[in-house]
Amino acid sequence: MNPKYEPISHWMSTPVVTLDPNTRVDELLQLAESLGIHHFPLVDASGLLGLVCTCDVERAPPEQAVAQFARRSPVTVRPEAMTHEATEQLIAHEVGSVVVADEEGVWGIVTRADLAAAVPELMQDVHCAYCQANEHLQPGAAHTWICRSCAARDAG
Repeated sequence: MNPKYEPISHWMSTPVVTLDPNTRVDELLQLAESLGIHHFPLVDASGLLGLVCTCDVERAPPEQAVAQFARRSPVTVRPEAMTHEATEQLIAHEVGSVVVADEEGVWGIVTRADLAAAVPELMQDVHCAYCQANEHLQPGAAHTWICRSCAARDAG
């Protein structure tokens, strides 16, 4: 079967590590280091509230709640979505991960790196315009991508 048309559930990381919105920045960073992950959906009793990446809290005070740095409308796909649909959402919204969720809750997460490994042809144009990195990208000029390191170098 063509990986583009496989359910995203074949590629998502599960179980997904979710955090309470009141989790402190230092707790998130310790957890990220110990587990080797960078993207955390924020969940409370009402459901999915946001998404925070370690790069979002890089310079944040350690005692601050991670909710202050979260993307409030995380990009989501349903568990039955196909891989190409998740890839299209990731590219269209210029994000590093897509949360796999439905009305029952958060089922998993799929990152840019997961999708690049699953279907490299869909992600071939998603890399830093300067150094070709494929992580921690943000929109650059003229519909390009730029990594955090190159963006900082350009700003300095």
